Amino acid sequence: MNRADRSFALMLSFAHGLDHFTRRLIPPLIPIWAFLFGTPLWQIALIPALLLFGSAIFHIPAGIISDSRDRRYLLPFGTGLLGLSYLLFTFAAFSSFLDFTTDILGYPFNSRLLVMMLAMFLGGMGTSVLHPTGLPLLTSNISPELKGRAYGMWNSAAKFGDGLGPAVLGILLLYMDWPLIFIFFGLVHILYAIFLFAALGNYDTSPPIFSEDVALGSSNVWKSDPRVYTYPLIAVLAFISIKGVGDDGLGTFIPTFIVELYGYTFEIFGTVITSTSTASLYYAATLLSAAFFSLWCGQLVDKYDPRTVLIVFAIIGVVPIFALAFVDLSPMALLLILMLLGASIWGAAPARDALISAIAPPEMEGRTFAYLWTGALLFGSASPIIVGYVGDIGGLRTAFAIIAVFIALSALPLFLLYSKNIYLPPEP
Repeated sequence: MNRADRSFALMLSFAHGLDHFTRRLIPPLIPIWAFLFGTPLWQIALIPALLLFGSAIFHIPAGIISDSRDRRYLLPFGTGLLGLSYLLFTFAAFSSFLDFTTDILGYPFNSRLLVMMLAMFLGGMGTSVLHPTGLPLLTSNISPELKGRAYGMWNSAAKFGDGLGPAVLGILLLYMDWPLIFIFFGLVHILYAIFLFAALGNYDTSPPIFSEDVALGSSNVWKSDPRVYTYPLIAVLAFISIKGVGDDGLGTFIPTFIVELYGYTFEIFGTVITSTSTASLYYAATLLSAAFFSLWCGQLVDKYDPRTVLIVFAIIGVVPIFALAFVDLSPMALLLILMLLGASIWGAAPARDALISAIAPPEMEGRTFAYLWTGALLFGSASPIIVGYVGDIGGLRTAFAIIAVFIALSALPLFLLYSKNIYLPPEP
């Protein structure tokens, strides 16, 4: 990869990584918030759920705008809005005038918690622009033969952000309260949004086609052989939607799972590492494993069929989830199982993006990513609530066993893509 391609990929990948960094600050804090507000897990789970839901419902509008307007404005807007949402979230958490209880559908909710949920919904609106805008920008500014590696950098940055978020949080919580952490990284988002707007002026940020029919979503691709676009789009949508149920359930509750079932505490040089900080560091190792594997997976995608890569790692991913659900693990075994989980469940994302890019025509790439992520996030947004509810009733081990079934089922639609009755791959 030449210097220009690498610099551009790094700039966009950092935005992706920063988004994931701040979002992964949420799961390790769920036990703290549950204690602070005295609420069951399923209510606290509404915080990440509404982040996902907000992202889901704005993905398609973001994709349409990305395919019809200058992308220079959209990506900085989303990055800045996510930063503002974290500032609002922190303000709401400690606003005494919001400290009262209101009933919703017969359930008591603290009003501070409700405003925190609203803040996360706005944050989801901000995150909705990342895939419909960032991935088409990579496609239009990176050499075609290097797209797999660029996707690897993009997804690896997300996973490095995923891993570093809880790791940094676990360390910082030893010295400061979580609101200060949220305020700082909210401001970082806003500053990087300003940088992005300035830097993108030096690159191609225009959509490939400006015609009115394409802008309205009436591209001829819908009228062509359905095996070229429509059928494979439905199959991939089924894959990422089913898998999204497992992904977001795991991503939300792994730290809580570790705190509740293992509760590890350590002392290092006289400093006591609390169970919350320890769980954050285990969670970080899980996601950093995904980050390193994403880099390798990007190279695999340049050599092998992304369908095969996705199927293999969906099947492998079932193993560590069942281990968490049914086996009592030592501290080292738990670490190794979590690292395998991260690599197999989240590390194969470059293969997913390469498959989507192969299916989507250039003039509809932004919308295609939007269609697919809308489905994934809608299903995924329900997952934290369901997993939290099952965890309240039957324990998180039971919830994780159910998640393993969803991960296994997600591979079935991918097998359909090997049938020429379903999918006609583009000519090499």
